[in-house]
Amino acid sequence: MTGIICAMESELQAVLEHVNEEKTRQVGQVRIHYGMLDGKKVAACLSGVGKVNAAMATTILCQDPEIERIVNVGVAGGLKEEQSVGDLVISDEVAQADFDTSPIDGEAGIGLVFKVDEGLVEKACLAAHSLNIPYRIGGVATQDLFMSREEDYKKLLGRFPESACSEMEGGAVAQVATAFNKPFLVLRTLSDVAVHNDNPLEFSEFAKMASRQAANVIRAFCALI
Repeated sequence: MTGIICAMESELQAVLEHVNEEKTRQVGQVRIHYGMLDGKKVAACLSGVGKVNAAMATTILCQDPEIERIVNVGVAGGLKEEQSVGDLVISDEVAQADFDTSPIDGEAGIGLVFKVDEGLVEKACLAAHSLNIPYRIGGVATQDLFMSREEDYKKLLGRFPESACSEMEGGAVAQVATAFNKPFLVLRTLSDVAVHNDNPLEFSEFAKMASRQAANVIRAFCALI
């Protein structure tokens, strides 16, 4: 069974449109929707925005012995000039970019980085190709921060220059899944691009569209599992 974690209601609802729901389970503030997605068992839930919410939801899913893998799906902000709204980022590594103990640990204290299961990356690429969606394999940078200021962008890219997108949950999902020995993947459709001058406007206008596209990707991905 694939565990699917979404941060926002629009992201979750876009996924659930394709799920033949069989039951729900409430654990704390997290409601898990169990069902079939094109013949494959899934358990989808809403985490809420931010790393603490994402960590709670991932912990709850990982305690279910039927969950074989975790996929964090949704929207994110692109970090490269050549990117466009609607592009897909398939994670090959995920960093908690705002983790910083460098005053005592030096450079080794900047960021926590988690490698993504290569088999899941391969299947995500096949899914994107089948949908003819432009995609990039790259790093996902997680911060409890919506990127809107130039100084935020410069700081992040100065530390993690290979990052393809910035969001607020993937790093926590990666850390918890790794602790439970569950393979994980972070899929992000771009709702905005940080280097574009109208970045906040892009997010407001395109988040729902990006959520629907992300749901299409997870549907195609699950068909390959």
